[in-house]
Amino acid sequence: MARPRREEIRADNRRDDLVVAAARLFRDRGYHGTTMREVGGAINMQSGSPFYHFASKQDLLFACVQQGLTSCLAALEAIDQRGLSPLETFRALARVHLRYLLQAPAGVVPLVVDEWRHLEGEPYEATLALRRRFEALWLRALRGLRRAGLVRRADKRACWFFLGALHGVCGWYDPKGRLSTDQVADQLVDWVLTCPAGAGASAPRAPARAMVR
Repeated sequence: MARPRREEIRADNRRDDLVVAAARLFRDRGYHGTTMREVGGAINMQSGSPFYHFASKQDLLFACVQQGLTSCLAALEAIDQRGLSPLETFRALARVHLRYLLQAPAGVVPLVVDEWRHLEGEPYEATLALRRRFEALWLRALRGLRRAGLVRRADKRACWFFLGALHGVCGWYDPKGRLSTDQVADQLVDWVLTCPAGAGASAPRAPARAMVR
């Protein structure tokens, strides 16, 4: 196989740079509050250069969302559950998911929580399909806890409660604080185990020393 030309490698790298820059800006300013010119400017591109890589801002948003979802989903689905108890499986999933939320290139995964809703047409439907795979994966894990007698509720709403709390960590977690991402994930799992009704309970409080604001 022939080696890729230097300009081809550079083009791929610039495309990746655009995705990361766009994800950060979409997350911080919102999709409609960000222009393609601003995305290009964030990585010192000329105003028209981003369109060499993406035909529109919609295409760029879809690339951001797809990269964030597929990389995280692949890591979750790759967890070898053979020999793991339902609780060990759930804890492993929570740890990996939270690592992707907090340690992936800035904004790529967190923006999936909100800004994906601005997608239209086929990209929107493709994103919904990926999100359904996430939901199915977490529902299976939650139902495993229920079969083991560790929780009383394992329906879609209980799943959404947990994922909402997991995604919410992005808003307050401080990497310089006293808790690692795995420790935060473990606390969230423990919270699920101590909320048998799955509704009407308060979300876990963020440790004071780990708060950003």
